[in-house]
Amino acid sequence: MEINDISHLSFQSLGGGIYNDNLWRESYYFNMCDPRSGLSLITTIGLLPNRKLTTGMFVLISSNKKDGILIVKPIIERNKPTFKDYSFIAGNLEYSIDGVNWRLKYNSRKIEFDILFTPLNKIYQYVNDASDLIFSRVGSQHYEQFGVFDGVIRLKNQEIKIGPCFGHRDHSWGIRDWSAIDYYRLFCCAFSLNFAINLWEGSIAGQEFVKGYVFDGNRNVSIMRSKVNTIYKAGDREPTKATIQIVDEENRKYNVTSQVLHTIPLPPRQSVMYEMSAEMCTGNLVGYGLQEYLYHEPNFLSRFWIFLKLITMI
Repeated sequence: MEINDISHLSFQSLGGGIYNDNLWRESYYFNMCDPRSGLSLITTIGLLPNRKLTTGMFVLISSNKKDGILIVKPIIERNKPTFKDYSFIAGNLEYSIDGVNWRLKYNSRKIEFDILFTPLNKIYQYVNDASDLIFSRVGSQHYEQFGVFDGVIRLKNQEIKIGPCFGHRDHSWGIRDWSAIDYYRLFCCAFSLNFAINLWEGSIAGQEFVKGYVFDGNRNVSIMRSKVNTIYKAGDREPTKATIQIVDEENRKYNVTSQVLHTIPLPPRQSVMYEMSAEMCTGNLVGYGLQEYLYHEPNFLSRFWIFLKLITMI
């Protein structure tokens, strides 16, 4: 089992003290894109002990559907988060860990899935030292990891084989002050078993950050500099395409293009988020992954418009 993979809720947050804050949250997140089946899955479970809430969500995206969204399932349970035997449960959604592998399960009348996540690389820690105190306002600890997804999804009476395909996961815990974020851009894509790129760039409380890494088949090599140019829908902040320049700590340079395939608009606290599946290219390699943009948006009407836009897509 990777270090820190088990819940920090069990050891620390229930005791109050430094964690006695309504913004304290522990979350697990997974996303995958399977070009063979045409399905993509984005799912998360959040544990908020001081608000006595467990939240969850999964979004199933189909390349055969015009707007992309096949199913959106939000989950809110108003009770103190619980877990057992290295399993985390929100309604009918369950994540469990065995060694370094994760299993994602959901069971209802309309949909079931049972999907295994096997890591490609060791976890990469986003928050490393005291210089990251400002960054840690959006997650006292945060790490990410690429992997291979393999399993089945059952829709009504149809069973669909998923994978093997690439995706990634993250695990974060601590004070999650979304209002401190000015903006961020996230790109995650595994191009092969031996090459993947994870880039986060953004601004928190007016300070610019670049985070992330390049997995070269053996190591996670930190990204030191990046430049992102984005093309947006006319008159909107919704991205359609991006070009990315990356320099890692060994001064290796990468140029990536990202073409958005499907977009899910979300209105988190004091923010507007666009969660996107994307086709990414670098050199002669093509991969499918996640592009995610978030903007600080205190205006309630702007966030409500995004909420209505999401409702019309479901």
